[in-house]
Amino acid sequence: MNSTQPPNDRPRIGLITNPHSRRNRAALADVEAMLKAHNNIRHYITRSEDEISLALQTFSEQDVQIVAINGGDGTTTQIFAALLNASPFDVPPTVVLLPGGTTNMNAADTGMRGKLKASIRLLCRWSDGETIRTQELYRPILRVDGAIGHDALYGMFFGAGTIIRGIEYCKTRVHRVGLINEIGPGVALLRALWGILCGDPKFAAPVDAYIRLAERGDAPERQLVILLVSSLERLFLGMRPWWGSEQQPLHCTWVQKPTYKLLRKLPGLLRGKPPASATPENGYFSHNTLQIELDMDATFTIDGELFQASREHGPIRVSHGGAIKFLKIGP
Repeated sequence: MNSTQPPNDRPRIGLITNPHSRRNRAALADVEAMLKAHNNIRHYITRSEDEISLALQTFSEQDVQIVAINGGDGTTTQIFAALLNASPFDVPPTVVLLPGGTTNMNAADTGMRGKLKASIRLLCRWSDGETIRTQELYRPILRVDGAIGHDALYGMFFGAGTIIRGIEYCKTRVHRVGLINEIGPGVALLRALWGILCGDPKFAAPVDAYIRLAERGDAPERQLVILLVSSLERLFLGMRPWWGSEQQPLHCTWVQKPTYKLLRKLPGLLRGKPPASATPENGYFSHNTLQIELDMDATFTIDGELFQASREHGPIRVSHGGAIKFLKIGP
């Protein structure tokens, strides 16, 4: 739904800031200064995960209707879990995602894009009643059960296989030289693809896994090159690597060995327009599903954070964990 809301009766906003996220480490003082003049925004700085529940409880007592999140994708996963598991709100709040992290993939698709300070200023102007284009959208949230040492986890992107090596490369090499937002993951993707092309075991070694889709039952063990599950409609650099036809909420795509000319097919795969030869017989799969289970001994990611799975501990289950209403403000 698109709108240019008239400048009155703006809902009360509660803003949660993670001061440890990459952008906030440099901009926190400026953010606090900008917010002081805007009484319609309640600002809560959370310095630990335990403070998130307290912040949300405080916002519910203050009749906050919109929860804005100023942090990275890891911060959003913690707030999603709190809102979907034990929300203190009688009426679920709308969520605004700000680009306060390093990659900001969730915010780029469902929230505010661009620079953090500019997004804060835009949020302040909208809260003061300025007529600015907005868009409301509902998105399913992934629930992930079975991670070693963790209760249920929540997010908008799940990945395994080569993508893990790309994330590790991004965190240890790319971000250190200041490449953030979509540029960093883009460089990491190119490095992972080069590793596959050269047969580098660090990037090319597959993950052995059993995959079960809710709609399809058991399946044989597979050698996964890459697997992703997402409720986003756009990944970094505008990628939409799914082409399933089922009417289900979660996009799921994987490539398994033996692959047939992966690098040649990649441009079409990343746009969701695979060539005719990208078939299951050649190792390419894409479905929309309600739930997927994975039996594997491997690392996986949820919104850029890394977790561990083992067959001894039990399967990883990725399912529809509930929906959240998001608000995009501005272009």
